[in-house]
Amino acid sequence: MFIFQYTLSGQGMIRMEDQTYSLKAGQAFLVEVPSDHEYYFPQDSDHWEFLYIALHGDHVGDCWSFVKQTMGVIPTIEADAPVIRYLFRIYQEIAKKRITDGFQAAGTTYQFITELYREAKIKQANVGHWPVCVRLAVQLIESDYQTLAGLEDLANQVSVSKYHLARLFHQHTGTTVVQYLTKIRVKKAVALLLESNYTIEKIAELVGYNNGKYFTKIFKELVGLSPGRYKKNYDMITVDHLFSETN
Repeated sequence: MFIFQYTLSGQGMIRMEDQTYSLKAGQAFLVEVPSDHEYYFPQDSDHWEFLYIALHGDHVGDCWSFVKQTMGVIPTIEADAPVIRYLFRIYQEIAKKRITDGFQAAGTTYQFITELYREAKIKQANVGHWPVCVRLAVQLIESDYQTLAGLEDLANQVSVSKYHLARLFHQHTGTTVVQYLTKIRVKKAVALLLESNYTIEKIAELVGYNNGKYFTKIFKELVGLSPGRYKKNYDMITVDHLFSETN
């Protein structure tokens, strides 16, 4: 049996053998049961909201091996990606008691694995041709957006000059490092705005900004609305569409 878990908001932790990973909104994992792992609620987290599904069959392990190869051990998946939308659908169907026998459950599991594999294939098609330093840079931005200081910090972590990274990153992603980092931070901020009662100052801190005023300025430049007005007028389905010109 395997457990797939997807974090909706807050923060959790998972230990897999001798490696420990932080789990934030948009991040997933899959583990085999039994295996040497444990996931838990860390003391410095105020909440952890997630969805999970238990999966059976050898094909699950094969699929996850491909996912890890293309997306990493703790992949980041957008909340409106088809595989996550399908996971929500499964939850709703179970809540309404519409999945009532093993045949329905098996079909649902197969469809979920298919969607997960498709997500990995899309990711592979998009980034498979990128240079290693660019792929590493994107992974670091998506996982360490809270603490990254900018282009020079990122270049040091992927062991290339900032000029080389800036040129290759823009060439292959169509955007600059700073623009991509800002996009990720604002996406994370949108999720926090809609899924928590944090103040603007707290959200700014959680996504990597030193003060709420600067964060509000950046947010309004990208979104067209202040964080407060966005929370009142939009919902999560719009998050990806905000950045369609830079994707």
